[in-house]
Amino acid sequence: MTPLIRVLACGAIDRGDDGVALRAVRSLPPGARRGAQIDEVGYLSPELLIGDAPEMPRLVLDCVAGLPGGEIVDLPLAELPALEARMRTTSTHALAPGAAVALALLLGALHPSDRFLGIGGERFEVGDALSPAVSARLGALVDRMAARIAEAAPCA
Repeated sequence: MTPLIRVLACGAIDRGDDGVALRAVRSLPPGARRGAQIDEVGYLSPELLIGDAPEMPRLVLDCVAGLPGGEIVDLPLAELPALEARMRTTSTHALAPGAAVALALLLGALHPSDRFLGIGGERFEVGDALSPAVSARLGALVDRMAARIAEAAPCA
């Protein structure tokens, strides 16, 4: 089956809550996986949003420092820069995810159907385990991602 949605999972598996997106995509049920192209990308860069066909929706999945631990946000990807600005957080990435999205928007690389699915994190050090708050909400994050994939690929 040709994937009908591209999922970009950001994070580092060995850095506590930062790895929650990777854990979530690895926990997707097989039926949901069939409808998606899943890319574990480490961090979001504008290059990752360039070149996909306009009819290919993308779902960016990441942990968000600055949100309460375990809180899930689901919003149009184009709104991510404004969310980061409101939270006034800094990123450990070379380019903050919101800045990468803003650049992709300027380059005309965002699609109206692109979404961001994030979860608030608390622990980000190398060797950290998932925080209790994020661990408790991992299933909800997987369910939300599976629902987004089903919307894009209803026959998967």
